[in-house]
Amino acid sequence: MQTNVAWDDLRLVLAIARAQTLAGAGRTLGLHHATVYRRLIACERSLGVRLFERDRGHHVPTAAGAEWVAVADDMDGAVADASRRIAGRDFMPAGTVQLTLADTLLQGLVSSMLATFRERFPAIDLDLRISHAPLDLARRDADLAIRAAAEPPDPLIAHALGDIAMARYRAAASVSLPSAWIGLSETVPFTALHRWMAAHVDNSDYALRVDSLVAMQRAAADGMGDALLPCYLADTDPQLVRVGTVIPALATPVWLLVHPDMRRTARVRALRQALIDAFDTASVRSRLAGG
Repeated sequence: MQTNVAWDDLRLVLAIARAQTLAGAGRTLGLHHATVYRRLIACERSLGVRLFERDRGHHVPTAAGAEWVAVADDMDGAVADASRRIAGRDFMPAGTVQLTLADTLLQGLVSSMLATFRERFPAIDLDLRISHAPLDLARRDADLAIRAAAEPPDPLIAHALGDIAMARYRAAASVSLPSAWIGLSETVPFTALHRWMAAHVDNSDYALRVDSLVAMQRAAADGMGDALLPCYLADTDPQLVRVGTVIPALATPVWLLVHPDMRRTARVRALRQALIDAFDTASVRSRLAGG
């Protein structure tokens, strides 16, 4: 039995433990789930122990697996910490910056900001991660994050970019007609919107539900129903008209987040300041507020 364990094997074990499925681990590692399965079997044979058991469709660590998961988690943290600290010594605005944000923010506001930034800093490459999910900046899932949330997560440094206003929108072609509703899937973590819809819309009034605000915008523009959308996104769509006024209960703060160890890195600092400046312009503030 071989006892030497490669770091790639530990990363595999950790990814399976975190995702609880082979498919989820594959998405994290950029591998097909069949490859994840083969590598797991090879790892278990090498160690001479079973690392996971199936439980109601999930992969749950065995006692031996839990020990290896703990080792892998410690090593992953150490690698991320070293990577973050070394990257933080960079003083020149060059290299890659990873930014995570929602597709609505990219489409409605941030894309043009990034185009301007690239003109000023052509040596900085941008790696965009389109996601609503909470990410671990301490493990360098990204260098910067733009997130809409009531409160920013600790221990990140947060800069308030403004409050996102939302309103009801309908297809311009059917503005005078009674309309059904387009709902947001419960899988999308948008508590305020779900609460408002539950209080104001009967289940029988839904035409469909989607798991993306961009998809909701498209469906509303095509006349499939009314939708609650960010004003900065929907107000610029000629196929949509606003029905009523901004809904105060749906206003959500938006934050620019950075890990303390990365805030002085030249390339990260450059993008962070550029985004802060862009969001602070009168035109962007007005669009965020639904003006």
